[in-house]
Amino acid sequence: VGGGRQIASYGIAFWAVTVAPIAVVAGLRETSVLFGAALALLVLKEPARIGRIAAAVLILCGLVLLRIET
Repeated sequence: VGGGRQIASYGIAFWAVTVAPIAVVAGLRETSVLFGAALALLVLKEPARIGRIAAAVLILCGLVLLRIET
C-alpha cells in the first residue's frame, strides 16, 4: 500500500511539473517536510530543536520568495 502511494505521489508531482513552473512544484513538495515536523511536535510530542525550527523557517522563506517572484 505504501509503495503504491509513493508511485502515485511521484506521478502527481510529474504531472504538476507539466502544468506549472518547476520551482513552484518543488517548493510545494517541500511543504510536506513542514507538515511532518508539525505532526512530530504536536502528535508525537517530540522536542522543538533549534535545527528543526531553523529548517522550517528556511522552507517558509523560500516559499514566500517563490510567491513574491511569481
